[in-house]
Amino acid sequence: MGFFATLTIAAGATSATTSTGFDISYPQCGGGFPSPAGFGIVGVNDGHPLTTNPCLASELGWAAATSNATPAFYLNTDSPGPADTSAWPTSQQTPEVCTGGNSPACSYDYGWNAAVLSFSNAVSAETTDGSSSPTSQAVGANWWLDVETGNHWETEESGYGATKASDAIDQAELQGTIAYLSSVGVVSIGIYSTSRQWTTITGGGETTFSKWQAWMPGYASLAAAQAACSTPSFNGGRVAMIQYPSRGLDGDYVCGLLSTPTSASISAGASATFTDQLAVTGNMGSVTYVQTSGSPDLTVSSAGLVATSGALAKGSYVATGTTSDTNGHNGTFSFTLSVGTITQSPVEPASSSVAASSAFTSQLAVTGNTGAVTYTQVSGAPQMTISSTGLVGTDGQLAKGTYSVTGTTGDASGDSGTFTFILNVGTITQSGQTTTTIASSGLSAFTYQLATSGNSGTVTFSQTTGTPNLTVSTSGLLTSLTTLAAGSYVARGNTVDTSGDSGTFFYDLKVTAASVPPVVVPPTVTPLVATRVIGHAVAGRTVNLSIAGTGFNGRPKVTSHNGTSALVTKDSGTLLTMRVTVKPRSRNGTFTFTVTLANGDKCQVKYIQR
Repeated sequence: MGFFATLTIAAGATSATTSTGFDISYPQCGGGFPSPAGFGIVGVNDGHPLTTNPCLASELGWAAATSNATPAFYLNTDSPGPADTSAWPTSQQTPEVCTGGNSPACSYDYGWNAAVLSFSNAVSAETTDGSSSPTSQAVGANWWLDVETGNHWETEESGYGATKASDAIDQAELQGTIAYLSSVGVVSIGIYSTSRQWTTITGGGETTFSKWQAWMPGYASLAAAQAACSTPSFNGGRVAMIQYPSRGLDGDYVCGLLSTPTSASISAGASATFTDQLAVTGNMGSVTYVQTSGSPDLTVSSAGLVATSGALAKGSYVATGTTSDTNGHNGTFSFTLSVGTITQSPVEPASSSVAASSAFTSQLAVTGNTGAVTYTQVSGAPQMTISSTGLVGTDGQLAKGTYSVTGTTGDASGDSGTFTFILNVGTITQSGQTTTTIASSGLSAFTYQLATSGNSGTVTFSQTTGTPNLTVSTSGLLTSLTTLAAGSYVARGNTVDTSGDSGTFFYDLKVTAASVPPVVVPPTVTPLVATRVIGHAVAGRTVNLSIAGTGFNGRPKVTSHNGTSALVTKDSGTLLTMRVTVKPRSRNGTFTFTVTLANGDKCQVKYIQR
């Protein structure tokens, strides 16, 4: 799946945790599988959809012997369109009606059919390895869709191109693949890709595919992989796993389970009957909770149910522990319970224009109380007042400035707390995000609209620093140069409206270096030469042909004239095996195959059609 490199392992490093593992497939058919390993992910295809990894059973056996002992699978995906594959459906009625045209329906069926074979590959390998329930084992495994530009996608094919129609057709293939896996009961499905490849193939697809977890490659070390768990994913889904180089192979790090909720507030009277249910995200299967601190005041069951040991005195109580699921994913939890403390609900400082300050009101709110709450003002009068029910108001029109009101809260049960509210009058306040982190490769598309609150009508932005790296228009549209090196770039300035309200703005664009694949010194390059074609093409039929020569590595693409398509099924370096389909009533004669490598190298060879 790309990004191969070498990482030196410290002497004596023999243990393996279930958070780190490896993914392998047909390139590792020679054996020598990594050991120890926390978990294993095995490719079910021979590099392309509708093929079979010839070493799947033995590699599955390795994955089953890892510390996790629960193998996962990944399958290859592509959507080459009817002109570039003989496997394109031509008269399929389900799950979508396809008559052979270049359409999302046919691409959906193509993805469905590819998933049928991929799932069958997994079941067959489970059977070969002696599983008592091979189908159940395949259904219960984690499944990943490998979405890379190394395979054929319509958005990259010269006959189709990067259009919205091609984006929709390529997305349909992935939807068909996911639909089949879901139809047989697979629950854990994710997508492997990079932001660049994902955008190239799907045109984005964040909303359509945000339900599915993401597996992201391209990180240089285990430490970098761990840190990457908190970065945004290419598809909008949860980042579940990160790939990095390890022992000359693709190593993988599973991002930890995330626990919610983290805190609660209750009255002293309610503490005797308090319960709350913890939950996690990123798990596969049921989760077990193990409490390490906080008892006996707070107890956490193995299912994550938090409870108190009876009525608790006013104060703060914390329970902590660890989480794990049936697939070996781990995490931690921490839950804080505030007893007898009335907590002010989150409230942002408010902003009001000078003209609107005389009419300003805002209602405060709290949690953790029993029944009605009484608010008692301590400071802020007479410019700001707060009623006993928590209604904040101003004493007429206020001059430009910052005003605050503070006080205490209490209820009939003896619970108590404090409150604070800040009002900015005549000050335009910046709202929305103030910082973004982006890879240098994504700069060409970066713009951001600055926003404000507290203004009356239109706001004019006036930039004071940051140009030419960042520019801010008078309407607040921020745009970056497309050639920024890694670093932090800041734009600052002032804001003003027609009522005399004013303020400042700030934005920090952090640019990270683009991921660079490790430099690998290649072996001596064998020249690409095609010497002869073994066999001949036949009009109206699909036949197996071979091209003899040298330099046939990396599954080259083979093309011919319109009406004839060739699908490479195997390459040995000196022999290409392919399925060649010729449309009916095509004339006989001598024609040309063009062999193209991924690096653009080409060669040609004549063949005969009879």
